[in-house]
Amino acid sequence: MSQQEQRRMQIRQRQKMAQHLAQEQEKLKGKLNTLYTADILSIARHFGNKPQATAARVTDIDNKGITIEWDWENNVGGKKSTDEMQFAFRDGASPGAAIMEISDLALEANKALGIDTKPQLTRDKEALEARTLVNFAFTPPSIPVMLSVLLGLSLAGYLGYVQDIHPSLHFIRALVSQSTCYYIFIMATGVHLLEALAVFAVCQLIKTFQPRQMSTKMQMQWTIGGALFGIFCLNKFISKILRQFAIADAMKAPSLAQQGYGRNG
Repeated sequence: MSQQEQRRMQIRQRQKMAQHLAQEQEKLKGKLNTLYTADILSIARHFGNKPQATAARVTDIDNKGITIEWDWENNVGGKKSTDEMQFAFRDGASPGAAIMEISDLALEANKALGIDTKPQLTRDKEALEARTLVNFAFTPPSIPVMLSVLLGLSLAGYLGYVQDIHPSLHFIRALVSQSTCYYIFIMATGVHLLEALAVFAVCQLIKTFQPRQMSTKMQMQWTIGGALFGIFCLNKFISKILRQFAIADAMKAPSLAQQGYGRNG
């Protein structure tokens, strides 16, 4: 394939992507202006400083931000006027930034306007997250398991480092030598530390890409749990990771317009 043909193919691909993005933006704009008019009106009344605004709508969504337009009654002559305001994306130029931006703005506007209820967009978004995001809150092992693991590590360390052990433990020394206990303790401790480091790294990735799912407190809890209890603690963490992958695979990364944030448009 010649360079000219490659350039033509690249141009066609960019055109298709731009066309698809424009279609998604129009679908999203229609969804917002159909289902969340009250939220958008609150944004106009607060941020536009127009409490007398009577209607508002999203007029544009692109890779830089969103534009909201509103109508309001002019006290001079009673004429209807129209204003607009642009809001830049705070989370980067991604499709989800539009939803997050409007949700955050509507929530802030409702509080400023003295509206007690959460915006409908925020409630729908939270409902979607409850179905699609896994709760990574720390779940410790049962008390018997924790006591057994700590007792086993302590006993292996004691038998491995102390030569003159308590007489009640001589039967164990007869079965397992001191050097064997020492290596068992070292290997078990090393495995627990490796597990803790792996959990710390995975939690850091989750915290970076999904900060709402993982806090620093959760990260430290899972790391310490892994260091102390090893796989007996991490099996629950691994099950949460697998569940998140299963949810992501089931969703097949649908577009925001397809998700509808809990509603059918």
